[in-house]
Amino acid sequence: MKFAGIATLISLIVSANSFLMSSEALAQSRPDDEMFDPIKVINGTQISPEVCKEMEARETAVWVSIESNGYCLRYYAAGLKTDGTNPLAVVWIPGDVMGGPKGVRHQAGLGVAAMIEQSQEQFGRYGVPFIFLGRPGTYGSAGKHYDIRHTPLEAKLMASAVDALKSRYHIGRWVLGGHSGGGTLAAELLAQRNDLQCVVLSSPAAAYRARLKARGWVGRLKTEVFFDPYDSVNQIPDQPARRIFLISDPRDSNIPFSTQELYFNGLKSHGHAAWLVPLTKARGPTYHSLVDFGQAAEGMCASGVATEVLLQTLRAMPMESDRISN
Repeated sequence: MKFAGIATLISLIVSANSFLMSSEALAQSRPDDEMFDPIKVINGTQISPEVCKEMEARETAVWVSIESNGYCLRYYAAGLKTDGTNPLAVVWIPGDVMGGPKGVRHQAGLGVAAMIEQSQEQFGRYGVPFIFLGRPGTYGSAGKHYDIRHTPLEAKLMASAVDALKSRYHIGRWVLGGHSGGGTLAAELLAQRNDLQCVVLSSPAAAYRARLKARGWVGRLKTEVFFDPYDSVNQIPDQPARRIFLISDPRDSNIPFSTQELYFNGLKSHGHAAWLVPLTKARGPTYHSLVDFGQAAEGMCASGVATEVLLQTLRAMPMESDRISN
């Protein structure tokens, strides 16, 4: 099938979805002039319950409590119905924004308004409600990103945030996706939830222990406190209708492709409907980012696009764009 034909099919599906929702009142995160501060990402962000309530009123935050500590986690949504229920919604979890304790990437020049605009674009493209969910310490969320990332605490916080959003907007089922460290979190949530229609993992460290070994970081196995989704593969609920897509560039030097294959083989060995999608579409020198492809797969899966059409579309897409957010 030609790419133009695939694009036309997807356009028809999206147009139908948009028509059905056009007459309904939709929830929309409301923009303000807040910009993301790299210094706060490095030092950690604190948000009081009172300030968080103001953000909640603008539909850009949820308050979650884990281990007697409260965190204000930020989200940026478009297309959610305000009355009744939302049978399906898409949630995206971004990757790490720090490569080291002092360096911040992916947030330069971005703020609340820009993130809401991105969510609006995703909703407009696929006709399915879209939520960008910031991890602790990133994209305006409270917490110290470098210390919390990859830890069991982060996994618990993100699980609680997804539950809070589900309750707030009466969401029936999720299309869950994430990139890199966000994909690792999505893989962890896959083993905990029975309300996932699709799961898209873009360049994840879904076999985290294997990744440390492959990178030669064996010493961290003794010192780092982390969760490893590969340990929970046998706990993933059996849901034949759920589709799982694991997207990675075989040249990835950050999270080796061999670890993607290990996790994928674990999924298949337990009978899950999963597809490993190798794409030589990431930019060098690390060949790691495939966010465009992960979010496209989420949108198409949520729109009901057939698997083979979805895969053909991903293969036909141009190289990963030079984007800021992840």
